[in-house]
Amino acid sequence: MQQIFHDNVSAQAAALALSVAGHLSALIKSKGSAYLAVSGGRTPVPFFQALSMQRLPWQHVAIMLVDERAVPPHHTDSNARLVAANLLRGEATRARFIPLVTEECATQDRIDVAKVLTQANTGFSQPDVVVLGMGEDGHIASLFADAPEYAQAMNLSAPPGYTATSPRSAAHRRITLNRAALLGASKLILAIGGASKREVFTLASHTQNVALPVSCIIHQDTVPIDVYAAN
Repeated sequence: MQQIFHDNVSAQAAALALSVAGHLSALIKSKGSAYLAVSGGRTPVPFFQALSMQRLPWQHVAIMLVDERAVPPHHTDSNARLVAANLLRGEATRARFIPLVTEECATQDRIDVAKVLTQANTGFSQPDVVVLGMGEDGHIASLFADAPEYAQAMNLSAPPGYTATSPRSAAHRRITLNRAALLGASKLILAIGGASKREVFTLASHTQNVALPVSCIIHQDTVPIDVYAAN
């Protein structure tokens, strides 16, 4: 595990964008295409904006979501909406975007989660590069330790793909990559910011702890992980 520290979020975002662009470029050269999975929330916005300006053969890149809230595509909490506004612009407008919640799965205020999962897992494409954030409770993606579906989502015997979780500590039901899909990537990148999250990360680094989902990607040797931390 490689850890890279930055004085501020802007420096972190710039370095992260360069790193991801480098991985995507290498993948395209070696196999002709690359699948990038990104997370939602407020934290990745500067990274999205920096990555959108990277000069890449974006037409060979497919952008996926690590997770999504069970809300319609136009909802303010939609991760797809966040990605469209901040990443799918500039150079990156040529990328192919694969949303999770489509109009066929949504009414004005209701999501057919079973239909979302069927669509997402039919012909599932394993992401090559996965960029994760982390909550102050140690969750990654939408793998929350207090979700009734947590054990199933963390089961490495499950087929890689998407699953649904219903975290008690967060708004909305979620659709998320399971642990098997995260560890099926060729590269994991974790971006964290702020003293409180660094403390949680340090705690999770000491030993694998089922109550801290992030520890499951720290304490593994299946896929290399880089950690970008900012003050």
